Amino acid sequence: SGLSGPGRLHDLCVNLEAASPGELKSGGEGWSIAYGFADTPFGTCLVGVGPRGICHLAFVAPSGTPTETAALQENWPGADLRRDDEAASRILAPIFDPPGGGGSKRPLNAFVRGTEFQVRVWRALLQTQSGTLVSYGQLAVAIGQPTATRAVGTSVGRNPVALLIPCHRVIRSTGVIGNYRWGHVRKRAILAWESGGLFTERSTTAT
Repeated sequence: SGLSGPGRLHDLCVNLEAASPGELKSGGEGWSIAYGFADTPFGTCLVGVGPRGICHLAFVAPSGTPTETAALQENWPGADLRRDDEAASRILAPIFDPPGGGGSKRPLNAFVRGTEFQVRVWRALLQTQSGTLVSYGQLAVAIGQPTATRAVGTSVGRNPVALLIPCHRVIRSTGVIGNYRWGHVRKRAILAWESGGLFTERSTTAT
């Protein structure tokens, strides 16, 4: 299993916080979310940052810019979206910066909306080690729901924060790499990058 225990030293820390029922209901009402597009080693990314941290991160197909922007607005319908591509580049740079690249390694805050079950799955994903793989069944066991493999798979597929919540590390129990929300070719490329030591490990503190 690629699951790790807490207390390991990591180069980049991700603090995951889940929206409260009231915040889910308001849909980010009164918020200003800065979003933008930036190039990464794995294609263009859309990142959205609200008052509580990164609330959206997705890889974008060449023709998918309007679709991903609409998905961000759908997740936070009450928020005011403001595009800032320069800010997006600054935010994404340390995430993709290789060891020794000189980029900032400050902790990153991720703020997500999801069901209690989904958030449990995403927090379990944050315990996986870079360069390793974990099956849907292993994730189900990790959250104390060993018979909920199918529901775990659904939750993995609905991850709103690509890469930081590493759903790309999940494979089938047969060893097949399987599908990926942002394309199986990209998934293989990210895994190869990580296994080659070019991607830093991450830890989480959950609130």
